[in-house]
Amino acid sequence: MKKNNYDNEVIKRKYYNYLENSQGYAKESIKHFKMSVWRWQEFTNNLDFIYFNQTRAENFKKWLKERNKRNSQVKMSLSHIHDTLRYLKIFFTWLSEQNGYRSKINKTMIDYLNLTRREVRIATQSRMRKSPTIEEAKILIESIQEKTEIEKRDKAMLSLTFLTGARISALSTLPIASFDREKLIIDQDPKLGVITKNSKRIRTTLIPFIYKEPLDYFLRWFDFLINEKNFKQTDPLFPATKMKSGNDERVGYYNTEKVSSNFWKSTSSPRKIFENRFKQAGLKYYHPHTFRHLIVREISKLPLSEEQRKAISQNLGHADVGTTFGDYGYGNIGDDRQTELIKNIDFSGRKTIEGGQISDQDIARIAMITISLQKNLSTPDAG
Repeated sequence: MKKNNYDNEVIKRKYYNYLENSQGYAKESIKHFKMSVWRWQEFTNNLDFIYFNQTRAENFKKWLKERNKRNSQVKMSLSHIHDTLRYLKIFFTWLSEQNGYRSKINKTMIDYLNLTRREVRIATQSRMRKSPTIEEAKILIESIQEKTEIEKRDKAMLSLTFLTGARISALSTLPIASFDREKLIIDQDPKLGVITKNSKRIRTTLIPFIYKEPLDYFLRWFDFLINEKNFKQTDPLFPATKMKSGNDERVGYYNTEKVSSNFWKSTSSPRKIFENRFKQAGLKYYHPHTFRHLIVREISKLPLSEEQRKAISQNLGHADVGTTFGDYGYGNIGDDRQTELIKNIDFSGRKTIEGGQISDQDIARIAMITISLQKNLSTPDAG
């Protein structure tokens, strides 16, 4: 990409400010818009945005399909391309209404950033979300000892993730005040400084899975911070590692195996903790968000009422039950389970007793017993 185009940079700053302060997008969400615009600038060699047209839109789609993912040799997926185009369309639609661009950008041309209908179906179809099993989560959590403050913190953080499915941005910004020990509720409240998606307040009850120990690990950590570390209500629930300056020039800063009273500056460090802990446990790495998929996958196996499904959805911070159990694939049945269920269907239409099919002899016997009972019930008592 050539040197910065001054007009492009000015209008981009105006657009990102509009997204944040007018439309209320979180900084994490704005990153997606920035990446899509950056991709367009890379393709056009930072040509002024006023030169957007149908030909460039069509060629941009072809260019994306030939590109690899960042830091990878794998081609971009259709879902990634679809998202890039979707964010870019929003940008150019907004741009077409701004002074200096209104007469330059034809809104009809923006539609040429669409994929074909077939490609859109492929890109947006629901997919099973890969996530750890309960057994893998158990191996992961149990692999961490509690000899140091760092080990206690990491074990408690992974435990709370397993119990709540809280996003990593929230985990890294939770203060002590966010936890109600008596009710076992985490209050993800932006007013307390907690970073949540769309700055939404989420009251999350710790979910009592079959694997019960994580609750004890988390409670022990919470009590340790209060009783031994003397943490205040405004201190972090999962504080950053305490670093200390080395004694000579060869040693800059080193890990003290203790925690500080400071919040992490970003989610990079806690994400790295997840990655390292999976590696140390000898397990395939699953990023923090997949614990949300684990929770819904397990809960989907239960016979829930509609009210219970709504409660689970709200516990995860979703306004719509469909988001939790449908649109994003959280509640889909796994391939193996799908096969198992289909094989166990009685396609003959007969009922089953305790998993066994009823034979013709069984049906005749049940009919005779039923007739006999009806005769006895219709005969008056002798006495």
